[in-house]
Amino acid sequence: MRPRLFVWAGVFALTGVGAVLTYSASRGQGPTDPPKMLPAEVLAPTPIGPAAKGVVPAAATAPSARKAAPFDRFRNYDELPELTREIVFANLRGTEWLSRSGIHQANGRFIPGLNPALGKATEDDHFMRQALGAFALARAARLTGEEKYVVAASQTILSLLAETPKDPANPAARKPVQPAAVCNPVGAAAYLALAIFEMPDPVPQMTQYGEELCEFIRGHLQTDGTVQFTEAGVPADPDGVNLYPGPALAALAMSQRSVPAAWKKEALARGLAYYRKHFQSSPHPAFVPWMTVAFAEAHLQTKDAACAEFVFEMCDWLRKLQYENPDRQRAYWRGGFPAVADGKVVQTAPTIDTAYYALGLADACRMIRQMSRADAARYDQYQATLTRALQFVITLQYGEENTQHFAGHFRPAVVGAFHASHTDGNLRIDHTAVAVAALSEYLIAGADR
Repeated sequence: MRPRLFVWAGVFALTGVGAVLTYSASRGQGPTDPPKMLPAEVLAPTPIGPAAKGVVPAAATAPSARKAAPFDRFRNYDELPELTREIVFANLRGTEWLSRSGIHQANGRFIPGLNPALGKATEDDHFMRQALGAFALARAARLTGEEKYVVAASQTILSLLAETPKDPANPAARKPVQPAAVCNPVGAAAYLALAIFEMPDPVPQMTQYGEELCEFIRGHLQTDGTVQFTEAGVPADPDGVNLYPGPALAALAMSQRSVPAAWKKEALARGLAYYRKHFQSSPHPAFVPWMTVAFAEAHLQTKDAACAEFVFEMCDWLRKLQYENPDRQRAYWRGGFPAVADGKVVQTAPTIDTAYYALGLADACRMIRQMSRADAARYDQYQATLTRALQFVITLQYGEENTQHFAGHFRPAVVGAFHASHTDGNLRIDHTAVAVAALSEYLIAGADR
C-alpha cells in the first residue's frame, strides 16, 4: 500500500497543475487546440499475441513485490485455451493503445479519435468519452495490477475534475461546467464517478471527489425513483432515459461499496422499483448495460433478490436479440446485436455498441458466480452470449494482420484500437474504452470458466 500512496502523491502533484491549466484554457470540452495531425510520439505497441512468442508484454510482467492481481492466472499464455488467449491478447492490445504516449497525452487527456484514411486526429472531443477512457484504464489497473494504468487513469480523472468545480449552491457537491446542451451534466458526473470508484486502492482525497460527484447526482434524484437528467431550458434527449439513469445509479452502487450511506441504499431501492417497471413496458438494449452494472453490484452488497431478478429480466431479454446464426452473407454479424427503434427490432449490421452489452453481461456473470445459490443454467446462457459478443467485438480491433494497407509509419497508431463497425474504420476513444472495459470484466468475473 505504501508504494501505491507514493504513486498517488506524485500524480496529484504533477497532474494537479496540468489539470488547472487545462481547465483555464478550455470551454468545457477539453483542450482548445487538439492535434491536427497524428502526434509524432505515438509509439509502436508491444508485440502481443501468438506471433510474439518469447516476448512478454509490459502489461503481463509481474514484479515479485506486487500484490496478486486477477490477471495472474492468465500469464502462462501457452497454457490458456485458444478462446481465452484470444480475449486476453485483445484486452492487452486495447489497453496498451489507450495508455500509449500520443494517444494518452501529457495533459491527461486522450486524443478524441483518429481518422485512419486521413492519418489525422479528430477534434470531436467529449467529456463523457474521456471519462469512459479513464474508467477503462482504471478497470485494466484493477485487472492487471499495473501502476502505469493507475497513473494514466488518475491523470485523466484529475484533468476532468478541473471541469467539475465545487457547486456554489452546494459546496458538498461538484458540478460539471459543460453546457447542458453539449454534455449532459448527470451523465458527465456519473461517468467520472464511475472512473474514480473503479480505481484500485484510491487515496482518500480521490474518493472524496467521487463522493462530491455523487452529491451532485443526489440532487437529481426524485422521490418516485427517477433520475432527473434534463435541465431547464434544454430540449429533452429522447434517448436520455436509456443513457443517463443507468450510469447515475451504477455510480451510486459503486460508491456505496466504498462509502456506505443510507441515502444511496434508498435511492437504489426506489430506482429499482421505478426502472424495473419502465423496462418491462419499454425495453431497449441501450438501457440494459449500466442498469445491469448498478443492480448486479447492489445485489452483491445487499443480497436483495429483487435486484438479481431485475438483472435477470434485462439480460434474458437482451440475449434473445443476439445474432447467433445469420445467413452466409451476414456471417460476420454473429455475436453482435441489432438496433431497436420505436420498440421494434431492426435487423441492422451490429456495431461497437455490442461491447456495451458485453459489459452488462459480464457483470451479470460476476453476480451469478458470487451468489450463495447460483443459477447455473442462466450462467451458462449468459456466458455463451457474452463470449459470442466479445468474439464479434474482437473482429473490430485493428491488428497487425488487418492493417497492412496502412503506411508502415502510421500502422502503430491504430494497432490495438477498436473501430466503430465493419463499414466504419474511424476511431473514437470511447469505442476502444468500452471494449477494453468489457474484456477486462470478462476476465475479472471469471467468465472464461
